[in-house]
Amino acid sequence: MVFPLAPRDADDRDMRFELQRFISFSAFPQCANVSGLRMAQAGFFYTGLGVTVKCFWCRRNHSDWRTNDGTLFRTGNEMHETDCAFMLGTDTTNIPMHERQ
Repeated sequence: MVFPLAPRDADDRDMRFELQRFISFSAFPQCANVSGLRMAQAGFFYTGLGVTVKCFWCRRNHSDWRTNDGTLFRTGNEMHETDCAFMLGTDTTNIPMHERQ
C-alpha cells in the first residue's frame, strides 16, 4: 500500500536551496552549540521551534544536541531517514551555495 505524501508548503520547497537553509539558522538558539553552515550543508533547516531542525528531503526532525566533550555537534547519517535521497546522494533538487570539489 502506498500512502500519499503530505504536500510541502512554500517554506519547505525553498529549503532545497542550501543558502535558504543556512539563513534559517540566523534565529537558532546559541545554547545548542551547532554550526548552521554545517547543518545547512547536511540538508537541514531550522524550523523555528525550540532547537528543532528538519531535513528538507526526508523531513526528519532532530533536536538532540548533546555532545560528550562540548564541541560543536557533528552531523551524521543517523539524523536522516534510511531512504533519504539527500543522505544517499541521489537527490537532484539540492542547490548548494558553492560547488563542491
